[in-house]
Amino acid sequence: MKIEKVTVFGAGKFGARLAFHIAYQNVDVTVYDQDYGLLEEARTRFREFADYYEQNFEASKENVEAALANIAYSMDITEAAGNAHLIIEAVAEDLAAKKNFYRELQKTAPKNGIFVTTSKGLDPEILARISGRPNKFLTLHFTGNLKEILSIEVISLPNTRKDVLNSVVQFSEDIGMEVHVRHLEQQD
Repeated sequence: MKIEKVTVFGAGKFGARLAFHIAYQNVDVTVYDQDYGLLEEARTRFREFADYYEQNFEASKENVEAALANIAYSMDITEAAGNAHLIIEAVAEDLAAKKNFYRELQKTAPKNGIFVTTSKGLDPEILARISGRPNKFLTLHFTGNLKEILSIEVISLPNTRKDVLNSVVQFSEDIGMEVHVRHLEQQD
């Protein structure tokens, strides 16, 4: 599946940075957060990222304005999940909160949607199970600072389908990432 629509759940610093980078690569992105204040802060950050891209990456005014236009905002999980091909979870590192999030997402996300988490502190196999889509679930870890995401580690779990992994790897390359793939083994 070619990934053309992305939703980033979590409009904090990292989620906003990630959303802007994807939008800059001419991909439609919806940014979701339950907190209106965080969505407003994300809007401000997007403008700062646009200025940073112009100054440091020689991005044209037209390109950064197009990136800003590629971003939609939502506080409604059903609307945000909508028709997303890729759903990136960048919410707080709290297992109970993530369980509630994935339970709600199971009801609203498109059946062909791929789920990824950016979590580094929680067991990805637990998250995959509670997502309800262990065969369409991966972990993404980014390297680089908040302004410059340089590379991505795509972590395939034991139940992740190969076509899902390939779609996420291709998407990551399409948005200009240096991609490293790692496969987690089944744990007994």
